[in-house]
Amino acid sequence: MSGNHDIGGLQAGPINTDEGDPEPWQKMLTAVYGALVSRGHGNVDQLRRHLEALSKEQYELPYYERWVEAMCNLMEEKGLLTREEIANRMTALKAEMENTG
Repeated sequence: MSGNHDIGGLQAGPINTDEGDPEPWQKMLTAVYGALVSRGHGNVDQLRRHLEALSKEQYELPYYERWVEAMCNLMEEKGLLTREEIANRMTALKAEMENTG
């Protein structure tokens, strides 16, 4: 049985190869992942396992959004944070940015 990520050989549409600058939140996500790995809370294989386990709907999300889902799952699995805690912190950060922006 193939997973959502097993797409080799399938027909696909055009690929956008424009090199855009990453959004600040995308850079932060990459930094958060690096911090998790450097502190022994995961590795590339564990993140890949979570990426490959995403539902079809989640796997069709854009690249960084898939990473968000997989990293949330990894942090929950490791007992670091729950989705609720992550969502609450993101709400607080957004409010801070709106008040200072």
